[in-house]
Parts: sequence; C-alpha cells; structure tokens
Amino acid sequence: MQTEKKTVRLFLAIALIGAAIGFSNCADDKKTDLTPIAALLALAGSGPADLPQPVDGTAIMKLGTETLVLTNQQLCVSGVGGVIVQMVDADNLPILNIHNINFAQTTTHTLGEGGSALDIDTAGGVYGAGTNNVRGTCTATVKETSATIFDLQALNCPITKQFAASNIPDTTLSFRVRCRR
Repeated sequence: MQTEKKTVRLFLAIALIGAAIGFSNCADDKKTDLTPIAALLALAGSGPADLPQPVDGTAIMKLGTETLVLTNQQLCVSGVGGVIVQMVDADNLPILNIHNINFAQTTTHTLGEGGSALDIDTAGGVYGAGTNNVRGTCTATVKETSATIFDLQALNCPITKQFAASNIPDTTLSFRVRCRR
C-alpha cells in the first residue's frame, strides 16, 4: 500500500515537472534552453540524505522529530538474536531491536511483516513497522558489512504501536546502526 502511494506521487511529480518544462519552453527563444531538463535530472537522483555514520557499536535513531544516540550495543549476531542497541540511562529506553536478520544479505532488508522483526521499545509502548495499528514493512539498506562490522540504515520508516493497550501515536523512524560483530 505504501509503495503504491509513493509510486503514484512520484508519477504525478514527474508529470507536473514535465508539463512545467514544456510550458516554459514555448517561446521561440527558449526552444534550445536545456536548463529545466538539467534541473530535473539533478532532482531525480536526490533522495533522503543518509544519516551520519555512527561510532562502532552504537546507533543514531530519529524517532519522529527526536534524534537519539543509542550507545549500549547488547547484541550483534546474524539470525534470531539480531541487533539490539539501547540507551544508557535509568530505564535503558528506547531500545532498537532487529531480529532474524541475515548479515550475508548485502543490499537491502525488509523490516516488519514477512522480513526481519523490527521493534522499538519506548516508555509508552512498543513500536513496529506499519501505520494505523496495522503491521507493515519498510526497507533498510546495508551500508557496510565485513567480518567485524554490520552497518544498516532505514529512512522515514512509518511505525505504529504493536499492542492495542499502548497509548503511543504513529510516527516515523530513521536509524543507522553500526554494530560490532
């Protein structure tokens, strides 16, 4: 569902930009002006900016508008255990958990339904990929994988509460975790 919305929005944006370029080049003296096309090509390659590379064994996490640095790596193993990184404070929250992850997969990972389990423990409840209390997915990109490091990033992932009893609003999650194996 989320992918369909993004595809429709992208198509509409390209169509509107194309129409604007066509109309702006209607005058005779503008027939060979390629500036709008160059600008369109420059914009086409730009997406959300990567998060900065965190220190080994830590994660940078944006939960809604709040940016947090999780400095306590609990686990970094391929498979069921996965990646667990948390805060170092009184309650150790939030905690970023990614379970059932395959470090041999070197491009992208699906997080959520049908992929690696994603849950973010917060004081108010547990978040997972999805919207409107319906579990969903998002994509994370492998930034680096080696014998000693696994670096994974997700940008603007929609997240929702995982349990009806939680009183937490839907929000977005971006993270970059760089765990030491």
